[in-house]
Amino acid sequence: MSALATLLSLVAAAAPAPVTLTVRYSSSSNVEHVAHLRCRGDSAQADGFLRTAGPATACRRARRIAAFLATRPSSKRICTQIYGGRQRARITGTIGTRRIDRRLKRTNGCEIGDWQHAVPLVPRVPAGVTP
Repeated sequence: MSALATLLSLVAAAAPAPVTLTVRYSSSSNVEHVAHLRCRGDSAQADGFLRTAGPATACRRARRIAAFLATRPSSKRICTQIYGGRQRARITGTIGTRRIDRRLKRTNGCEIGDWQHAVPLVPRVPAGVTP
């Protein structure tokens, strides 16, 4: 490999993964909120409810939890039977080369934990609130 090719591969590896996500969120009402997140290098753009979360913050979080968003939770995990609310979300798109299609809800302890792990890509729900 030439020195230039090696340098280019190092630069590509050091660059943050591009993020292209669509987040669909609904709460107690049947109204669906849609937001988009686009991240290229240090540039971050968001619309919808992700704009108030802060595009740069949302991009950093998405990159950090890419593996979590790209996988489905184990069907064998044991969860507390606690109801967190009717909130639902679906995150789709790509982070780097990973295909993202993750559904989130708050109907048991594991799912509440998953939701909290994905904040700010989904809205924070205050503890004790189950609208």
